[in-house]
Amino acid sequence: MASRRLVSLVAALALLVPLAACSDSSVMHMRVGQCILMPEDKTTTTVETTGCTREHDAEVFYVTSADDGDFPGEEELNKQAGAQCLEHFKEYIGSSYLTSTLDMTWMIPTKDSWAHNDRAIVCLARPMDRSTLTSSVKDSGL
Repeated sequence: MASRRLVSLVAALALLVPLAACSDSSVMHMRVGQCILMPEDKTTTTVETTGCTREHDAEVFYVTSADDGDFPGEEELNKQAGAQCLEHFKEYIGSSYLTSTLDMTWMIPTKDSWAHNDRAIVCLARPMDRSTLTSSVKDSGL
């Protein structure tokens, strides 16, 4: 199933908002293990976070930074994100991406947020059928 569709979300610059049981968080300051409600817009500055035992759409399973330098473009950032997320999927989920019932997606910087030192690549796991989750996917083997 190597042809699974990978969806990318483009992240933009935002101010950090303190986290609560259900709150908004800057896409630039996401942490592994955070559970989120997926934003409706392709380009977003914040996402709604929630506890992983509450209904949620996705979970952050890996966060890394793109290389510094000039903005490489959306296509190049998506290539980097896809490779990084795929490489780290199994160690967090506990199953291979190809056999998993979970899909992966990611958030990357925009050209505007790059100019403000945003280099965050945020990898997210979510159900293939886009249903909601009510527990963490960490070591779930899903």
